[in-house]
Amino acid sequence: MTESHTYNRLFTAAMLALLALLQGCATLDKDECKLADWRLIGFQDGVAGKSAARVGEYREDCAKHAVVPDLDAYRAGREEGLQQYCIASNGYRLGNAGRSFAAVCPTALEADFREAYNAGRKLYLARSTVNKTHSTIKQRKQTLTTLEDDRAQKLSALIADGLKADQRVMIIYELNELQQEMDSVEDEIVDLEHDLAKQQTRLDQLSRINAY
Repeated sequence: MTESHTYNRLFTAAMLALLALLQGCATLDKDECKLADWRLIGFQDGVAGKSAARVGEYREDCAKHAVVPDLDAYRAGREEGLQQYCIASNGYRLGNAGRSFAAVCPTALEADFREAYNAGRKLYLARSTVNKTHSTIKQRKQTLTTLEDDRAQKLSALIADGLKADQRVMIIYELNELQQEMDSVEDEIVDLEHDLAKQQTRLDQLSRINAY
């Protein structure tokens, strides 16, 4: 077999493995099983933080085509990939993105990975809290605008010609209720904005101490 042919074969195997992984599916077809670079597949699974049990799926797929995965090559490649997946900066990135992770890291890397993940997770939660409070304030302000519109309509109705006394009394009663509700919403907005200021301070502090 020529060097060029060997290179082309390896390149094809790598692309097939990468394509299957990018599609998020462990299934391998006949050609992928026959051309598989098991070390590369293991490496890609390791980089993605996949469980070692994933090779069992490959084994089932390839058994249909009388192909047996090279388990030693797969495991060696996966261990290499985990060395990249389990670095602290990746743990922080996953936590900061609000993503979960599987317990796949080697003992020597697990502690630092989890510590970084938890730091990123704190920042994610702080940011989520700020965003949620922003959204709540916006909703309450929209509610206040609606109440103000209702009050304006009732005030116009109150001074309309031909209004009976009992109708006027009812509108005044409804205006009083509206005002109480508006006061309550305004107080709620003040409290929310106070909370938001503290939440934003917390978020800024966590952002500044990012060591990853």
